Amino acid sequence: GGGGGYGEKVKKRLGITCSRFRRLIAMNKVAQVALALCFFAAAPSVRPEDEHLDDYGGGGGGGYGDDYGGYGEDGYGEGGGGGSDEPNFTILDDITSVNKFLKDEEPTEPRVIGFFNEETNKEDIEAFEEASKENSYGWRFAYTIEDDVRAHFKATSGAKVEVYKAPRFVSEKYDKPKARYPGKSVDSGALKKFMEKKALPLVGEKIWKNNDMYENVGLPILTLFTAVDLEKNSKGFDYFANRLRRVAVEYIGELSFNVGNKDDYSYQLEDYGLTKLEGKKDVGVGIKNGNKHYFMEESFSVENIKAFVEKFKAGSLTPKIKEEETHEEHDHEEDEEDDGSPSSVVTLTADNFEGEVMKDGVDAMVEFYAPWCGHCMQLKPTYKKLAAAFDGVPSVVVGAMDATAHEAPKGFDVQGYPSIYFLKDGEKEAPVSYDGPRDLDSMVQYIKENAAVPIKDEL
Repeated sequence: GGGGGYGEKVKKRLGITCSRFRRLIAMNKVAQVALALCFFAAAPSVRPEDEHLDDYGGGGGGGYGDDYGGYGEDGYGEGGGGGSDEPNFTILDDITSVNKFLKDEEPTEPRVIGFFNEETNKEDIEAFEEASKENSYGWRFAYTIEDDVRAHFKATSGAKVEVYKAPRFVSEKYDKPKARYPGKSVDSGALKKFMEKKALPLVGEKIWKNNDMYENVGLPILTLFTAVDLEKNSKGFDYFANRLRRVAVEYIGELSFNVGNKDDYSYQLEDYGLTKLEGKKDVGVGIKNGNKHYFMEESFSVENIKAFVEKFKAGSLTPKIKEEETHEEHDHEEDEEDDGSPSSVVTLTADNFEGEVMKDGVDAMVEFYAPWCGHCMQLKPTYKKLAAAFDGVPSVVVGAMDATAHEAPKGFDVQGYPSIYFLKDGEKEAPVSYDGPRDLDSMVQYIKENAAVPIKDEL
């Protein structure tokens, strides 16, 4: 904190500019700063190019468990908007990193980039960071405060924020790849609305990360369900997306359009009245408008989709209404709020899954959840009671893994949230999907009846 001297040598030797060093501290990156000091003390000859705090100097890993939304006192999913207390932004130091951020990284996610003067745009930076925390799923955020970078991107007069559509789904013929936030100053709420309005391409991929984006636009959503594998068969996706664009361009502002993997969303097909699309080449088309669902009876073609949309607009289609789920049969257990009491649910991560769940002599019930998932939040009080019911049974583990932060281990087909599996001792190589009722009594009874290690009846 003094006027240079020792601290300045640290900054120079580690290649950290004064502004970046202060941002690390502001972001509570104490570990990174401490690590930097350790490098300086232990290796005085360290050169800037040898230092790797992280690729861009921010937005690093963060912990899991309670802080990330586990089953501890904080609970998961609070806030309801996919937010997180962990920074969801990176700080870009040069032109190369800006170009990499905009074009090369996670091409299926939209990105938001800010160009700020550190001295005159302090409040704008804070609002930008706040927006990144409130929208931590499905978005990428970054900003720069470097004068040469701002000059290169013609952003020297005040704050400049731009929203870029996901590069993978941008069509040069139909889409504008970016939009500039119009405000002279950044407001986190206004920025969020602007992002949601400008980030979606004419035709994108329907994935769990952008479900809320499509819903928040407030337009009916036409989804084409087919087999989607962007890595192994990108041309297959493009075939359908290109044809869908020829329809979508005529209904801008009236409907949203996307393509969804029929396997990932097999549980939603019934909502539309679509039959199971089991064949590899089977395709289904549906429109969702609130709780009303419509499906196209005709085979897939550009002309048939246009006719389907026109019938929808004319009101000549009969919708299938999806009723909201009720929990009366479960004594409203799923509707209870978490009381904040300590939980016996084991917070599972990629690192401890083997030791907690796969060890011998243990039967395990495992939930894969997402912090933003409403059904997961409804289940949480009951699931905590389930863990408490087996508190005195060392042979039973009740655990939960945030599947948005950790990749599910092999053998688990997690396609929706929550996904619950039972692993029987001695047969854990073949986990069984639990598809029974999600009230406390039913789950307790299921564990007792299926556990390999006998459980006392008085439980």
